[in-house]
Amino acid sequence: MKWPIQPELDLVQAYDYELSDALIAEHPANERDASRLLVANRHNGSIVHRGFADIGEYLFEDDLLVFNDTRVIAGRIMANKSSGGQVELLVLDVLEPGGLERFAEPAGGRLCLECMTRSSKPLRVGMELAVENAFVSAPFVVEACEPGRARLSIAWDDSALALLSLCGQMPLPPYIVQKRRRTQPERSFAALDEERYQTVYASAHGAIAAPTAGLHFTDALLSSLEARGIRRAFVTLKVGAGTFKPVVAERLSEHAMHSEEYIVEASLGEAIERTRSVGGRVIAVGTTSARALEAEAGRALPFSPGARQTDIFLYPGAPFKVCDALITNFHLPRSTLLALVAGFAGYDLMRAMYAEAVAHGYRFYSYGDSSLIV
Repeated sequence: MKWPIQPELDLVQAYDYELSDALIAEHPANERDASRLLVANRHNGSIVHRGFADIGEYLFEDDLLVFNDTRVIAGRIMANKSSGGQVELLVLDVLEPGGLERFAEPAGGRLCLECMTRSSKPLRVGMELAVENAFVSAPFVVEACEPGRARLSIAWDDSALALLSLCGQMPLPPYIVQKRRRTQPERSFAALDEERYQTVYASAHGAIAAPTAGLHFTDALLSSLEARGIRRAFVTLKVGAGTFKPVVAERLSEHAMHSEEYIVEASLGEAIERTRSVGGRVIAVGTTSARALEAEAGRALPFSPGARQTDIFLYPGAPFKVCDALITNFHLPRSTLLALVAGFAGYDLMRAMYAEAVAHGYRFYSYGDSSLIV
């Protein structure tokens, strides 16, 4: 769906900004809630600098936090051709077996995966790719391929999760991997990433990137908020390959947004209805939660239980019908996520937020600091 947008805000270059490489977070903060928090007010334009552990001061009884409970799979696999050439695979989805729980279901002899691929030379149909693991002796066989993408099968009885637990790595954003390679071996961070590139409430397997706004919450912080009457609900949006898709068009209105799967339980609609009835706010924890909520708001029967796809693109001019506040990290220049922030906060406030964050040395991107827009 396209939204009316001012011509000058439709230009992708309007969402560019300069960022020093030193401000791009390579590692998480020492403690989840030790990250910084920029609080921006849409009504008066004020900006306040706090710590994330202080977020409860800006939340009220009967507010509802809506989290994305998707769980990141260890979907990055390093394999080798028979010639010795290395191939990097990023598992996007399980094609066989099917169903909502396809990552956890036994394959029963054959597992078929859809993957993004990276190699020095193109893959070919029929090519076999081996992994260096004593418990995974069967090769991946290329069933179909195109540049940067392939369908692979492997003889396997157990689930996809069991396979990935043996030969997969956490699929960190490429900029983190590249930055680390310049300084020290990336495997030295494997244990840290396994814990910290995952929210404490993650449960629904299938994402290839973390819903990073939720990485700052600890069990203790969630318990303290709950004790004050701040409630929580969950939606599942499985962050997919579109996370890495840059905006290549000159205008936002010309960008083809990626489609992602999300799942709504009956409890979500009930929680939102109760929140509205008592005057509370619906607060999206992350842009993925915001996209799912606003996609639902546009349906004929919003928040009815079920699984669906959305390619909703939120930018200045798009109506936000459900979200009253937004918690989100600081996003890449010229990205759809930055456009979403501008659409929710207002373009001028978004620019002010990012100028303040840069000036005050905030940490950016997935492992970076956070913002709350109220």
